[in-house]
Amino acid sequence: MHDCRQRVKRDLDVRNDHIQLILLKRRFRCHVCRKPFTESDTACGPRRRTTARLREAIGRQAAKHPVSHVAEVFGIGPRFARDCFQSVAHLCLQQRGLTIDEQSLLPTPRYLGIDEFAVRKGHRYETILCDLEASQVLEVRYGRRLEDVVPLLQRLALPEKVEAVSMDMSASFRPAVRSCLPQAQIVVDHFHVIQHAMKAFRKVVSAWANKKEGQVLLYRKQHLFLHAQEALTPDQQKERARIASHLPELEAAWQLKEGLRTWYATATTETAEKQLDDWIDQVREKGPDALRQALSAFTKWKQEILAFFRFLPTRISNGFVEGKNNRTKAMMRQAYGYRNLGNLRLRILIGEVV
Repeated sequence: MHDCRQRVKRDLDVRNDHIQLILLKRRFRCHVCRKPFTESDTACGPRRRTTARLREAIGRQAAKHPVSHVAEVFGIGPRFARDCFQSVAHLCLQQRGLTIDEQSLLPTPRYLGIDEFAVRKGHRYETILCDLEASQVLEVRYGRRLEDVVPLLQRLALPEKVEAVSMDMSASFRPAVRSCLPQAQIVVDHFHVIQHAMKAFRKVVSAWANKKEGQVLLYRKQHLFLHAQEALTPDQQKERARIASHLPELEAAWQLKEGLRTWYATATTETAEKQLDDWIDQVREKGPDALRQALSAFTKWKQEILAFFRFLPTRISNGFVEGKNNRTKAMMRQAYGYRNLGNLRLRILIGEVV
């Protein structure tokens, strides 16, 4: 042994105390060539001034908070915090069979969920692809047009394995799925179907609230018709019924709205199509103009809407995907936007793993 030197390694803080580890590294001299050399650092890694658990803690915090904020809290540089985050993200993705590479093949589940979210509303959108069985994100890709979605679906390792794809009523997603996954059944998410009908029903309620006969009755009472029937208290149900007795046309529209929700809750594979046709006929006969105009989506996407009942008791839904989109929007607000979309992609992919 030639000599021994001290190396200071920063470690995780204990409460409010900063911890530093003093590592004694030995230097040796070779008997043959007479040259000195230092033993390798197996505890922290070569040329590292921090411990592995500190770098992991920084990476996990950077996965939940903006890099600049984490760098300020730990008293480090933003570049180091970003490197720690990428190392943690790489390990998390490896455990799930994914990689950081944007061109690698993706694992193929039975049920896929696909949706879009706005990075800059009206200008830039990204497409998110999810495994609905395992509740995890598979990939995030720039764009939402047909030429952007097709390359994403072509990265699936076993496309013939996909049985169903859940989506909203998007004009670009349907042709892309039919092109890349012809054997898969497209399922329109029931939440978007009800949301489409509710958008029309809101117009009906708003129109009656602005009319002379409904202006007083619906003053601060519109929510009684917009909320689900089971969400109302007994007193609220009585008040809603009282208002409906004075506004029979609004009551008829409300019954149609609740009829669609009841159809989703009670219909079976054998009865779904007939009950949907009956509901459409009722809207055409006695529904208001706003609801009748909304029927075009039901006729255009009828088979995809009915496909929801073919997989019962499994309720194929885009709920997990919508939750990820809401989480993504919260992350972007927290960070005041992302200039580095690669970091945003990694945060979405690793999700709550960290």
